[in-house]
Amino acid sequence: MPTAAPALLTPDWLAAAGRFAAPDPAPRSTVALRLAITDPPPGTAPAADLLVDLAGGRLAVTAAAGDPPGLLLTLPYAAAHTLLFGPARARAEILERGDVTVLGNFSLLFFVDAALQRDRAGQVAALRAGTAALPPGAAPAAGPEPVPVGTADPAPADVDAVARAADVLPRTLRELGREVGTSTPGAQFYASLHGKPLADVGLGLARPGVAMSAGSAPLWYCCAKPLLSVALGRLWEAGDFDPHLPVAHYLPEFGTAGKSAITSMDLLTHTGPVPTGADPLHGVVTGPDDERLRRAFATVVEPGPAGAGPGINYSQWWAWYVLARLLPAIDGRDYPAYVEQEILRPCGMDRTRVHLSPEDYDAYGDRLPLIHVSNLGDTPQPTYFWSTRGATTRCVPGVNTRGPLGDLGLLLEMLLAGGAAPGGRILAPTTVAALTARHRTGLHDRYGNADWGFGLRLECRTLGPAYTSFGTHASPRSFGHDGLWTAVAFADPDAGLVLAVHLNGKVEHERHRERIVRIADAVYQDLGLT
Repeated sequence: MPTAAPALLTPDWLAAAGRFAAPDPAPRSTVALRLAITDPPPGTAPAADLLVDLAGGRLAVTAAAGDPPGLLLTLPYAAAHTLLFGPARARAEILERGDVTVLGNFSLLFFVDAALQRDRAGQVAALRAGTAALPPGAAPAAGPEPVPVGTADPAPADVDAVARAADVLPRTLRELGREVGTSTPGAQFYASLHGKPLADVGLGLARPGVAMSAGSAPLWYCCAKPLLSVALGRLWEAGDFDPHLPVAHYLPEFGTAGKSAITSMDLLTHTGPVPTGADPLHGVVTGPDDERLRRAFATVVEPGPAGAGPGINYSQWWAWYVLARLLPAIDGRDYPAYVEQEILRPCGMDRTRVHLSPEDYDAYGDRLPLIHVSNLGDTPQPTYFWSTRGATTRCVPGVNTRGPLGDLGLLLEMLLAGGAAPGGRILAPTTVAALTARHRTGLHDRYGNADWGFGLRLECRTLGPAYTSFGTHASPRSFGHDGLWTAVAFADPDAGLVLAVHLNGKVEHERHRERIVRIADAVYQDLGLT
């Protein structure tokens, strides 16, 4: 009579998992994470340590021992089962539940997800086959995801647009073509000079079987953050808001647990006291609204060392979630309504959505560009983070805005024009100058972050090659933002240039920076702006 397969994280299961050749923990390509189980069934380990070899696909699972590694997930037992063995969409959806917490480098989950899907060494499949039936609440176990294949013919209008862009920007289109089909399945690109569009194109695939067009709606990631910068800039200009006052001046309920002195400018310049890896919305960033609000405002800030100055604590979502709450407190309208009425419509950004409605998702959710992840040269693997119904239809200020990059270009063109938009003036020129001024100086980190404006990234290549954000020819007055290893959008006032590019293949920081700088440099060379 065959022996029944052991349940996940029981001693017998861990012993079986230990028979695999463990990946070397030393290389940067190996990710270490701990799963802390909130409801461990009797006889199972309450926590487990994982080593995931992103390059070779090997996986090691052991009972947790010692201090936790840099990435810690606290989650229910069924969610842990889904994380390891569930299909890609269900793996992304565990972050929408409201009962998961993540500490550490959240972005590594994208690369772990791709490695588990790809399962190059076959170890995930072997573990899955040797694990007992699903616990209640776990997603059905899935076999290895197929390597994504398939092509899609672009529409004739897109073919013509690419040909016209290649006439004006031949080097740029060649550089984009180098990446499409290698580091990224697709790309969307927009450029204008002195307000005149030069290119508005889509290349390659948005997702398997769906062409990327100029009208596709990719995820802007943090390139959406300038929307809130402009919104708060309007309130600042009107005298209704002072970014140097504590946030608690406007939101008294925020000023608890050590947060009473945090100012809006601290958050806008990413110098607040909450470390990036401890962002309280990790794990529930697309979760239920009430749970996100609870965690954001209940965050405890411990006193720092005496005399310690500010440091860079980049906040992908927590800071912008809190800042967005200022709009209804001061103006009476919530973030989506304010941005739609006061920014998107006047700028003519009719195709942009701060978040999708359920009707939007029903209409074109199956055509949305997916983020694909390449693990060290492997085939880009489609992931479903930020692309599920739950994620796309919840408002995550500063992150999950979707729209064509041509719309993002219109926002930057408004700023280059001193706040004037086709539908009326949005900001005064002095306010635009205040938003693009250097409010944070003298700080930098390993990801090339240095001087910062009013929620805007500023060009800092004079500090060295590592701090080049928008290309080696961009003027020091250039401002904009980037989106986590997929996108960049900026305006160069000296050149009158606006550029926005989205690559739906996520790669590691250094590789992404190299390809973005190369594409941006090609634009300057094509236009004789070097």
